[in-house]
Amino acid sequence: MVGRLDKPNLPLSKAVTASSAFPPFLSPLVLTLPEGSLTDWPGQRAGAGGIIDPAPFRARILLTDGGVYDNHGLDPIVKRYMTLLVSDGGAPFGRNVDVATDPIRQLQRVFDTTDNQVRALRRRDLIARFKAAQAAQSAGKLQPDQVDPYGRFGTYWGIDTDPTKVTPPGALPCAAAIVNQLAQLATRLSDLGEAQSKQLINWGYAICDRCVRAHYNAAELQQKPTPQWPYPEVPLG
Repeated sequence: MVGRLDKPNLPLSKAVTASSAFPPFLSPLVLTLPEGSLTDWPGQRAGAGGIIDPAPFRARILLTDGGVYDNHGLDPIVKRYMTLLVSDGGAPFGRNVDVATDPIRQLQRVFDTTDNQVRALRRRDLIARFKAAQAAQSAGKLQPDQVDPYGRFGTYWGIDTDPTKVTPPGALPCAAAIVNQLAQLATRLSDLGEAQSKQLINWGYAICDRCVRAHYNAAELQQKPTPQWPYPEVPLG
C-alpha cells in the first residue's frame, strides 16, 4: 500500500538497525527518503487498501523488527517458493509455575503468550504444507520441479527441537541436557564466550543436518559423507 523502493541507496547498517528495533526497549527506526523515492506497485490502483493519498505515508517511515509481524520470516517466501528450509532461533516459550501478577510483568506475559500463539499457528501451517506435498508426491501427483498452490517441500528446525525425535543415519550425537541448556540461553548483546558460542554453532549445524536428512530429500542426502562438527573441540554428546 505504501509502495516500493526499487533502488535503495541505504547502508546495510540501516537494515540491521531496523531489525534490532524491538519494542518496547528499542524505538523504531525513522526512515526519511527523498521525495519520489517510493513508487506504486505495478497494477496498484489509487486508493487501494483504503489509502487515498500515499504521500504522507511515504514522507516518514517507521521501521521495527520484522518479528513483530512474523517472527519466523515465512510470509514473503511461503507464497513464492516450493522449497522452504526454515531455521528458527527464537527463544522457546517459557513455562513457569511462578507467574508474576504485577501489572508490568503480567502485560509482558500477555505479549509473550500472544507471540507464542502466532508463531505456533505459522508453524502448524508450515508443517501442514510439508505433509501435503509429501502426500501428493507419494501419490504421484507432485514432482520436485512442479508448482503446487499449497504444498511445499522442505523442513523446519528450531533451537529447542528435540534431537531424539530426528535421528537419521549418521546424525551427530547430541546430549539432551546440553542442547536444552543451549536453547534456554538468554537473548542479549553481550559476548557469550568462545566455548558457548562454538557450542551454539555446533548445535545449529547438527539439528539442521538431522532435519534436512530426515525430512527433505532424505534418500539422496543419506548418500553424502557423514557430517563433521564445525568445532570438534566442543562436541555436544
